[in-house]
Amino acid sequence: MSLQFTAIASVSGRLYIGAVSLAFLLMAAGLLWYASERFQVGVDRDGWTVRIGRYRRDLPWAEISAVVIENRVTQGRGRRVVPALYLVPEPGVSLDAPRDLRATVEGRPAVRLFDLEEPKIEEKQFVRDLASLAGDRLEVRVYRLSLVLLSEDARERLNDVARERPNGWRTLPAFPPGAAGMRTQRWLNRRRFPLFVGWYLFAVVPALLLTGFAARSHELLGAAVAVLGLLAVVSAYARFVTLFSRATDLVVAELAISGTEVWAIGNRANRDDMHDGKAVVHPPGAKRGYGKAWLLGFPQAVALLGDPRTGRLRDHDHLRALSAVLRESPHEADRAAARDVDSLAVQSQAGDATEPGGAGSAHLWMSLTKTGRVLAWAVVVGSVFLAGGWMLESTRYLGGAVILLSVLLATAWAAYALYRILALLGAVWQAVRKNR
Repeated sequence: MSLQFTAIASVSGRLYIGAVSLAFLLMAAGLLWYASERFQVGVDRDGWTVRIGRYRRDLPWAEISAVVIENRVTQGRGRRVVPALYLVPEPGVSLDAPRDLRATVEGRPAVRLFDLEEPKIEEKQFVRDLASLAGDRLEVRVYRLSLVLLSEDARERLNDVARERPNGWRTLPAFPPGAAGMRTQRWLNRRRFPLFVGWYLFAVVPALLLTGFAARSHELLGAAVAVLGLLAVVSAYARFVTLFSRATDLVVAELAISGTEVWAIGNRANRDDMHDGKAVVHPPGAKRGYGKAWLLGFPQAVALLGDPRTGRLRDHDHLRALSAVLRESPHEADRAAARDVDSLAVQSQAGDATEPGGAGSAHLWMSLTKTGRVLAWAVVVGSVFLAGGWMLESTRYLGGAVILLSVLLATAWAAYALYRILALLGAVWQAVRKNR
């Protein structure tokens, strides 16, 4: 039996080394390909020069009908609302853009050049400079950026209208903003780590030990204990380890108000109707796992009205935008929630005292700490594998089943490790691009 266990370990080790080597080769090839892709977009009095990957095009102003900045929902690992820059050609002019750059703006064909958060630019200054070149062709449909083009009086009037009667599509940024949000994420993750350690020590390890000792008495008894232990381990993880997960998701989520609907767009995209009669404002401590935060729920919490770490409230303009929609609901529950949000808005500041900048290094640090979770999960997978090897000595089938389970867990762990490493490399690449 010991020789068989050694052979299994040797084969598994070779497979693991081969899989890791292949993963690193694929990552290196992907990074080299990505780095070789050219990206250059220029604009002057004569027109646009576009060099994105293999797409090469010079567009004089005579061929451009409109330059549009509007929000779009990003797809992929996380879903967010970001402002993007579009060029709309004159009728009859073909841009011949590749598929990944094609778009439509109000039914008109267009080319999406880039998201404004991607290059190292100051968005408001970029809009001012672009307005001086594009003139009447420029259409800014992002609320916070459209204010740049207005006079002080017109800006204040538009703010008043938005506070009292928000309509269309308005985006409220993630809260807390910038580096403060990263600090809150780290604060939440620090509270999650002891829960993970406790789950491993008081759920995973006892389940493996009880299964092993029960299997020594009788294999069927060991199998029954293994099934019950697996259910207990999964249940304990869902109940305790994920306690702060929802709060972490809401920290990175942007809110998008469209009519009576509010979208929370972050790692997931959730939509709720604010006129459905289910709105409620939860005070701090009413729901576990949200720290000092006030919450807006339907009734499940969908928006942070305060910082879980410090309790600081959202900007009062953002709170007013939410309460204005709730106030128009035909249901008393929604109107009561609007009054609660209004009372919080009175306590909030007229502006955000925390500068949103300075989050680049914090974002990189967050990616690094999340990559560290790979090591924690490696301990769990390794424990299951060792337990299976221990059970091989006294069982006929159960030990092999546990080792097979560990192989399946190792496969999932390898995919998770690859995902985290790619996310870390992406964060490093973004930091390098922004510092150029």
